[in-house]
Amino acid sequence: MRSILLNSLMICFIIGQVYSSQKPNIIFIMADDMGFGDVGALNAKSKIPTPNLDRLSREGMTFTDAHSPSAVCTPTRYGVMTGRYCWRSKLKSGVLNGYGAPLIESGRITVGSFLKDNGYATACVGKWHLGLGFVRKENSNNKQDFDYSKRLTDGAHTRGFDFSFIIPASLDFPPYVYIKNGSVTAVPDRTQSGVSFPGFLRKGPIGADFFMENALDHLVDQAVVFLKSRKGGDKKPFFLYLPLTSPHKPVLPHPRFRGSTKLGVYGDFIFQTDAMVGKVLSALDEGDLSKDTLILFTSDNGSFMYNRPSDPDHLEDSTVQAYRPENHTSNAIFR
Repeated sequence: MRSILLNSLMICFIIGQVYSSQKPNIIFIMADDMGFGDVGALNAKSKIPTPNLDRLSREGMTFTDAHSPSAVCTPTRYGVMTGRYCWRSKLKSGVLNGYGAPLIESGRITVGSFLKDNGYATACVGKWHLGLGFVRKENSNNKQDFDYSKRLTDGAHTRGFDFSFIIPASLDFPPYVYIKNGSVTAVPDRTQSGVSFPGFLRKGPIGADFFMENALDHLVDQAVVFLKSRKGGDKKPFFLYLPLTSPHKPVLPHPRFRGSTKLGVYGDFIFQTDAMVGKVLSALDEGDLSKDTLILFTSDNGSFMYNRPSDPDHLEDSTVQAYRPENHTSNAIFR
């Protein structure tokens, strides 16, 4: 996908704002696998309502000519966090899994650490997917046998964020746990079975407080809690990095959004994603923060719904979980 904004332009703009006399609040929202054509403001033929994203486009600026040397999850996040080309990292192709070691080099400046050093309160809420420092159990030869009761040695909490509430990787990668300020909120007490259809999931440990269909809501609620904490008083400007889990597989919209569009569960999930952006906008309005806040929205890459054909019930190949909405092209003119 050609990103809605240029990461390099974003970083340069942020640096310029930080060194100005009046520092704005900054919110950077990143959707996961959302197609260019899924946003109404970018695709006049879109069949999915996205009123909140359309509002951002209408009231702000839209960048439509950006290119990625590796249009998948982890490389994009590395570029956003560090401002570097993804191929300068040790990951030369593909993505990390949920157990991956930290990708950002030790001592590397991140957007979070830069802004924190320049007087910002910083928060990261959502999908990390840049590797974490899980502590392996003693005397274990299994590389994925971790002690989830131990605080992580690396993660958003060590990369410049005062507050963090994250999941390790994409919602289809174990371990399925929430990590708050470097500590797992609920030690896994069960195993999520591998599922290929309708919601693709890999087998792995899952925390007692982790429920797939609630994950997107739960993460955005944490972001709203952070925003509410910034209301009133002479407080620092804030930076909120909000990498969403949607509409990446597993395509599992919350039950209250099912049937909200005529485009199957994928359309419903896009609609829910837009509603989550609306929840953030409402929190800003309610806290009288909108006027002083810069909001940037993008997707890490395009949609996996890249084929045009669709079948009547929106369900197809169980291996790739290709939900294909009727008469809607998620990536618009792009592949």
